[in-house]
Amino acid sequence: MKRTLLVSLVGALLLASSLGCSSVSSREEVHDKATAAWNLEGWHIIGCCCTAPCACRINKKPSYCHGCDHTDVVHVERGELGGVKMDGVQWAVVGRGFGQGVDANWAYVYVDDRISEAQYKALGDWLSAGVAGLGKKAPYLAGNFRGMRKVPMTTTVSRDKREYAAALPGILDIQTRSIINPGHTEPVMSTGIMDAFGDRFVHSDTLRHTYKDASLGTEWDLTGRQSNQAEFTVDSARVAKGGIGWGCWTAHSDFGDEGSYGEQASSQHVHGN
Repeated sequence: MKRTLLVSLVGALLLASSLGCSSVSSREEVHDKATAAWNLEGWHIIGCCCTAPCACRINKKPSYCHGCDHTDVVHVERGELGGVKMDGVQWAVVGRGFGQGVDANWAYVYVDDRISEAQYKALGDWLSAGVAGLGKKAPYLAGNFRGMRKVPMTTTVSRDKREYAAALPGILDIQTRSIINPGHTEPVMSTGIMDAFGDRFVHSDTLRHTYKDASLGTEWDLTGRQSNQAEFTVDSARVAKGGIGWGCWTAHSDFGDEGSYGEQASSQHVHGN
């Protein structure tokens, strides 16, 4: 149960999320807890309730004071964790983070039910190693653990890698498509952003984003809201260099950020006129 709690607490934030701005001692502690050198290649998509572009990724507050209702889907094409092959492993984290009221933040993890017990354990051990590095920021980023379970899960990628989709029958349906500006041939991309798997992503339109889990009493339809997608190649050596993850995130008044949430800024503008 303890390992499951740690896995879900970190969710898609990953081991990399804990290292970006941690102290040397914290880095060494987390590194010592990791099972071995590791490497992962794959893709992920993130859709949320906010307007585009994603404010959290540039260390700004989200669009709404309640926080960011989000879905994070991760698909590993190939890789290894502690000697265990992770080819084909995939999972989705659904929840709320970055909110003004920390107590309202939560996370739930769905894991593809085709995962083996060895892969499940390797994934759990790897994710658990990141909790110490998140430290006091864990409640802001991941929030209250509401559960974790294996479910049927399918993912698809278009031939040109412009559209990504994931489906958890009866629970989640999300599909994103790269945004290509008029007069351009390549998708719109942001670099230098905060991300658990790298430092860049492609902006995308959210063609579908519906979620409903009766067991949690939670549902939403965020079709048309903000989303982004990215391929990733990350390993223990790259993480050790820093600059990946959410460790440097400070967009909350508890960390000295007195800026406005998006809806507050809009209200101030309307009243100002």
